[in-house]
Amino acid sequence: MKNEYKKRTKCAICDNVNLKTIINYGDVPLAGDFPLKEDFKNERKYNMDLQFCEKCSLLQTDSVIDSKVLFEDYRYMSSVGLSKHFTDVASFLKKKFNLSESSKILEIGSNDGVLLKPLQYLGLNPIGIEPAVNINKIALENGCNVINDYFNDENCSKYFNKNSFDLIISNNCFAHIDDIHSIVKGVNKILKSTGYFVIEVHYVKNLIEQLQYDNIYHEHIYYYSLNSLKNLFDKFNMTIVDFEEIPVHSGSIRVVICNDLVKIPKHVNKKLELEKQDGLTELSYFKNFGVDVKNHIKMIYDNLIDLKSKGYRIAGYGASGRANMLCNLANLDSNIIDFIVDESPERCGRHIAVKQIPIVSKEHLLNNKPDFIMIFAWNFSKMIIEKLEGNDFKYIIGFPEFKIIKEYSELNNFISI
Repeated sequence: MKNEYKKRTKCAICDNVNLKTIINYGDVPLAGDFPLKEDFKNERKYNMDLQFCEKCSLLQTDSVIDSKVLFEDYRYMSSVGLSKHFTDVASFLKKKFNLSESSKILEIGSNDGVLLKPLQYLGLNPIGIEPAVNINKIALENGCNVINDYFNDENCSKYFNKNSFDLIISNNCFAHIDDIHSIVKGVNKILKSTGYFVIEVHYVKNLIEQLQYDNIYHEHIYYYSLNSLKNLFDKFNMTIVDFEEIPVHSGSIRVVICNDLVKIPKHVNKKLELEKQDGLTELSYFKNFGVDVKNHIKMIYDNLIDLKSKGYRIAGYGASGRANMLCNLANLDSNIIDFIVDESPERCGRHIAVKQIPIVSKEHLLNNKPDFIMIFAWNFSKMIIEKLEGNDFKYIIGFPEFKIIKEYSELNNFISI
């Protein structure tokens, strides 16, 4: 454990050593751990605090897990649930940046090729770089051009030429990498001076205001605002030239960065100022989060225990990182949740970390119908409910408040039992 886990001692962006603790999560497993039965005796938990930097506005965890532990055997497949999103992203990128067959395109953290494939369908020739061996293999089998390794400054020199890429993309992995300076330095090195870097990351405003504590875990090291991203890219003479709030993962931002110091566009400056006005650069904005989280965890547990005391059977849907975190924080085990359905073949037959709740297929659910389904992947509630339409299930949605519904349209109307 000594070599795979360490505590952060300074801010990842600005080296500030006086970080402020927002909440202590205690000892929790990795959100990406989905053990087989024979792995139960070797399960690991690591302490984690969520901290805020008052100098650069970065919200970050204080725990750093070795990347080989996190990502070399990875069980998250982006194509499960996000295929349409990335098909739309491919079209957006081609149009916005006027990409052609000759455009040099690199995706950092290409996962199972969920974006590489639609880019190929549009006549482009992207390259991916992905550290997870099992996930990278799927991308290769799907005909993608992928390098199985980590992206960092050192590997940029190994695999790529300087000033060679027109576009570099990083979707939902820019928050996962300990040495974020090495990533930006590498991008700065291999991106053309006329090129663009496009990232999608969770937006800290949505995270805090929607109480998404189930989406804070060891693999997600950073939670960005536009201001914290600006403070990072300023160090490398790169400029944020565009941004867009997008609904994916219950609130993310897509940010476009050019590889040069240019004048910041008015709409970007306006957003930076709005964040300051809303308090995203101040400790006071985050200080009540810890209290709210503890109250919400208790509310989830109490409601589920009440249902169980009445003899109801409860299953789950979506064996995501969110499920691992919530089950551990709220002490939900197989005595409360019978099983959790997941559509990924990488997870079926495994279990929720530490709590040992079995992960099963959709077919198992239909053959063993519970009284309630708790949707742990609640950011995909609409999609999940539509897939199960006609089965007369009742659904529990835990975030941002506890609701029981029968149809997605009822999410704004609480149904009492």
